[in-house]
Amino acid sequence: MNYIKSLTIEGLKKFEHFDIEFDKNINIIIGENESGKSTILEAINICLNQLYRNADKSIIKELLNISNVNKFKENPSLENLPKIYIEIEFNLDKDSKNNFLFYGMHNQDENEKYGIKYTCELNKEFEQEVFEFIKDKKIPYEYYEMKWTTFQGASFNILKQPLNYLTIDNSITTQYNTYNYYNKSVFKSKYDGNRMVKVKNDFRINIEDIFSDLKLEKISDTQQFVIDTKKVILENIIAILDNDVLLENKGKGIENLLKTQIALDKVKSKLDVVSIEEPENHLSHTNLRKMLKNIETYKEDKQIIITTHSNLIVSGLNVQNIIWINNEKAKRLENIDKDIAKFFQKSDNNSLLQFLLAKKVILVEGATEYILIPKIFKKILKKTLEEENIDIISCNGVTYKNFIHIAELMKKKVVVITDNDESQEKINEMNEYNQLHNNIKIYMDSNMQNWTWEVCLYNLNASELKNIIEIEDGAKYSYKGISYEDKPVLGKMLNNKSDTAYKIYMSNKEFKYPSYVTEALEWIKK
Repeated sequence: MNYIKSLTIEGLKKFEHFDIEFDKNINIIIGENESGKSTILEAINICLNQLYRNADKSIIKELLNISNVNKFKENPSLENLPKIYIEIEFNLDKDSKNNFLFYGMHNQDENEKYGIKYTCELNKEFEQEVFEFIKDKKIPYEYYEMKWTTFQGASFNILKQPLNYLTIDNSITTQYNTYNYYNKSVFKSKYDGNRMVKVKNDFRINIEDIFSDLKLEKISDTQQFVIDTKKVILENIIAILDNDVLLENKGKGIENLLKTQIALDKVKSKLDVVSIEEPENHLSHTNLRKMLKNIETYKEDKQIIITTHSNLIVSGLNVQNIIWINNEKAKRLENIDKDIAKFFQKSDNNSLLQFLLAKKVILVEGATEYILIPKIFKKILKKTLEEENIDIISCNGVTYKNFIHIAELMKKKVVVITDNDESQEKINEMNEYNQLHNNIKIYMDSNMQNWTWEVCLYNLNASELKNIIEIEDGAKYSYKGISYEDKPVLGKMLNNKSDTAYKIYMSNKEFKYPSYVTEALEWIKK
């Protein structure tokens, strides 16, 4: 199987030095905005498709790493001139085309591998000519040169590709080409052979008859209007109506779906690797699911590299395929437990991507805590969660254990605020876990009678809560088979968690909060 094994980047845009290894099938690249996700695909494109080969030298200014540029300006010299180095390593089948051209040790570690390296640096022939530029702390872009070299040591020729590669950028509008290609493909799949010939012939004859019926006057004795048959080829002008609306008019989302589908169709036949940038742009949830299903179909014997901001893609294509880009480092999540990966794959609305990208996280059980924690945090610590770069995620009960497993692998700071559910065993497990872990802590009330969040709040604020939570005359409440006739406010809180939490949130009254909650918030802020 032909695929991209690894990529090294030095001095390109975001990256001073960056290494990434790829899985041979699915790779989901995630990271915050400006983390360098797009630069990874751009680097692959530079190596394989010789991007910028014929561009004006002014492009080099945009490509150079700004830190390297600043280092040169602080200490201008030939040695400190910023440069770019990209190295891409392949796995190539022994019988794949041109593989011998790419095998050698002309790479960073000088071990025999298959690959290409790219350099963008000062042409050494002009070292004397650029002396004045360097003296003035200016980078002589016009004297730079770009080189593509195989690991064999030969110059790389784009006509002799090591593998078949296609990249799709859904941020670029190519609507006409996308739909034209798709319309042609559907038409050819519907009508082939003799039927295709007959349809095209009938179309041409009818066009000529229609034009003849117009009876346009001659231009002169020697000139007249005719149909240019090269411009009215049936496949080029055909379009598709979907519920009486042209596909082209159905929006950017449908275009992106079709662009990805076209690429995947090509993968099925002759491509080895396809990269897709932000495939979810403008896609509805339903169409995104269609795309995921299509990607799943093609993943077995082809390599797909995706950058994304979509939680559905991150979860749906298996957490174990994630590559997290953070602080110029790539971390693979392939060691995540298979059962936990399956949990996230089956659960759409799980906030996994938010969790992965967050710096610090508060995990809570449900909507009540999710609504009130931000208010409590600001009240106690005089700062907002946003100011402290802390995310809060509601993870529905004990599913927090799935998030904790990932946090342990990522060394992420996480606090869990949960209920003891009248279980001394849970309290003991909490204490034991907290003793063994420094970066992740679990907090719950140590008194089993305070078995859930609402009970804790009620026991601390019974009189204040009676004034803001209205109880209709004669209303009786029970929860999990237990009557709360003597404590109707608590009964309503347990049965209407979100509504009563919102009333507390909107109230101007002063409340007391459980000590385990305040301790948890103080710890995560540190």
